[in-house]
Formats: sequence, structure tokens, C-alpha cells
Amino acid sequence: MNRYPKTHLKMAIGAALCFLIFISALPARETSDTSRIPVSLSIKPDETLSNLPQEAPVVADQVLPPVTPTVVTPKVDNWTSFTVRRGDSLAAIFNRAGLSARDLHDVMSLGSQVKSLKKIRPRKEVRFKIDAEGQLVALSYIQSPIRSLEIKREGEGFSAAWENAETETIISYKTASITASKPSLYHAGKAAGLSDNMIMKLSNVFQWDISFALDIRQDDTFAVLYEDIYVAGEKVKEGEIIAAQFRNMGKTFEAVRYTDESGHTDYYAKDGASMRKAFIRDPVHYSHVSSSFNLKRLHPIHKRVMPHRGIDYAANKGTPVLAAGDGKVTIARQNNASGRFIVIQHGQQYTTKYLHLSAYAKGIRSGKTVKQGQTIGYVGATGWATAAHLHYEFLVNGTHRNPRTVKLPKAEPISKEELKRFQAITRPTLAKLDSITGTRSYAYAPQAED
Repeated sequence: MNRYPKTHLKMAIGAALCFLIFISALPARETSDTSRIPVSLSIKPDETLSNLPQEAPVVADQVLPPVTPTVVTPKVDNWTSFTVRRGDSLAAIFNRAGLSARDLHDVMSLGSQVKSLKKIRPRKEVRFKIDAEGQLVALSYIQSPIRSLEIKREGEGFSAAWENAETETIISYKTASITASKPSLYHAGKAAGLSDNMIMKLSNVFQWDISFALDIRQDDTFAVLYEDIYVAGEKVKEGEIIAAQFRNMGKTFEAVRYTDESGHTDYYAKDGASMRKAFIRDPVHYSHVSSSFNLKRLHPIHKRVMPHRGIDYAANKGTPVLAAGDGKVTIARQNNASGRFIVIQHGQQYTTKYLHLSAYAKGIRSGKTVKQGQTIGYVGATGWATAAHLHYEFLVNGTHRNPRTVKLPKAEPISKEELKRFQAITRPTLAKLDSITGTRSYAYAPQAED
């Protein structure tokens, strides 16, 4: 730099500055390049943060409104639907629907027709049809998938009627075996896909012949034909058992449902004999025997030989205890040994006793008449008891008999006049039962060769 003349350097810088001034003075050329068009950085009112690029600056004083979740009431065919909550009343639901107290009063003034609306149950459905002025046009209380209460406005008031949906009945069947992993009717039935209700019905069909607490053995089998009820192509519930078979300890029991000409319905064996007996074998369902009938049993509390003149059914406290047969309660009281207990007299010959109850059923007292299968009390551990169980005794002419083996009187069979009708009606059903259990082979005549 020292060798370069300072005069020359000053001249070069001056020339460069003059050239730049000349260039900037020239007019700008028009262009159609859209990339040079100014872009507004302001946010339109209908834009949300999700539409902005991640690099967009956030304005400090810009406050977004809080997001409030919208509760949508489902509507079906212009009907507004509400699910009954625990503790709900019809008044509370009317309030949620925005309906007037006058509409509520008019509906409840219909009297006995709307009695069920006073005690609506949780998880049931109430539907309203409301006009543009907010006035109630119609109300529907869905008591079950089949049955509903329909209320409609007529002039200044309302009318009410119960309606039943059109149903379709399909016959289904299940078969199962008692195994080491499924050691009871309940376990085998659940594994086969039967509901608790259907298992109970099945046990009720055979309860006079089979003790499900004492008699069930591995390799026992059962089959059941029953009704499935459908509405609009959807299964809504199970109906009745129409036929069933139970193979227990080498014996085969079959039952078929039959309604006689007088309208009485019951279960009968294929020969017309009634499945019903004067007494059921087990007064407690879903239990097991913890101590059998034994006149030389060692008492678990007193540790000495004391006759055990009945059967002990171990079950959870509060399990219902059923009357073994029709009769009259002669004793319903409490003492130190038996705790709360009940004695029922069945005619002149038979007596049953039920000991260690936790409580009596409502209305059970001395002199009360009871029906077979009626709940009379609940399993407990009162008196001399080490755990919750029912001690059950069966007496014939005042003598204790083993409830498991005593021969029970039977109900009347199908009358001779009714027998032909019974056989004609039940034959197809029993043939279906035989076909799924393989208990009958069908012969056929080969056609002659040409």
C-alpha cells in the first residue's frame, strides 16, 4: 500500500461512488414476479393457531378465547334422548330437556298408566319430541328393548299406552360336559356360552331329580334348546327353555315344555310324567355340601360324636334359601344352637327345617303359607356355626331322613285325554333334542335299484 500512490487510490474510490450514484438514479423496471408482492403478516379472525407456520411469532397481547366442550344430546328421528342417571327423577330429566313444569304435571296426571314414571330406573332411556315452541309433543319411556310407554299430546292433554315391539324368536342350543376344569353346572354352562339366567332356569327344570350340590360328577353332560328373542335383527334377551337333557351318574333325564288346553305350562318327561315333584332337592342354589347326612359325625365345635340329621350347604352369607315344597310355616324364631331357623309343615307327613339363617325373608312368620321355591330366608352363621351355611333337615312322619336319597312324591302326569295332543306337539321338539345329543338313530329304507 505504501508503494501505491495515494492520489491514484483517491481517484478510484471517487469513480466507484459516481458509478453507484448513476445506477441508483435509473428508473425501476416493472416485473410480474409474485414473489416480490408484499405479504400481510396479520392473522385473520377465522384463522387458528394450527394454520400458522411453526416459525410464526406469537403476539404477546393476543389472548385466545377458552375452549368449552360441547355436550351433544343424541337425537333419533327428531327425538331427543336422555339416559336415566342414578338418583334421577322425571322432573330432573324434564328440566334437562328444557320442558315446562306444566307439561310434567299434565303427563303425571294420567294416573295409573304412568305409574312406572315415578320410579324410573338408571340406564333406562327417556325420549322427547319437542316442537319449535319448546312444547312437548310426545314422550317415550323405554322400559326394555321390547316394551315401552308411549305418551302423545292430544289437544290440551296427553294420552298414554304401553306398546310392545315386534319380535322374532329363534331356537338356539348349547351342549356341555362336566370336567375337572368345569366341575359344576355353572362353570360348564358359562364355558358353553349360557347366561346366568339360563343356567338358573336349567337347574330349575331338573331340580326335583338332581341335586346340583351333591350329584354332579365328571363326564356328566347336558344339552338345552332355548329361545333367543330378536327385535329388528338384534338379540335383546333369552326366552324359555323348550327342551333339555341331563345325563347324570349314568341316568338320562329329559324334559320338554308343554302348554295344555287349559293354558297351564310346565315341564314333562317324554312319556308325559311331570318333572315337578312335591319337593326340590336343594333349597340353596350355587352352593356345595360341606357336611352330609351322618348319624355318627364328629361335631366340629363340641369335638364329640353327635348325629348330623341333615345336610349342610356352604354358601355366601345372604344367599336366598328356598322353601323345598308347598306348606305352612310352623316356627320362625331363634335359639342358641340353631340361630335363626324356620320349620315348615307340608301336609300331614312331611316336615322341613332350615337352620343358621342370617335373616328371614319379608313376611315370613309362624302361620304363613309358602309356595315351593319361594324365598323364606337367607344363609347365615347364627347359632352353633363355624361359617356361613344352611343346615337343612327333612322329616317323614317325624323321623329324620337323608334329603339326598329320600323318595319324593311326584306331581300328576299328563292326563290320558291330553296325552295324544302332548305327544303330537312335543314330538318335533324332542326329535331336535335327540339330534343334537345323538341319543336316537333314524332308520331309513333304501330305494330300489333300477
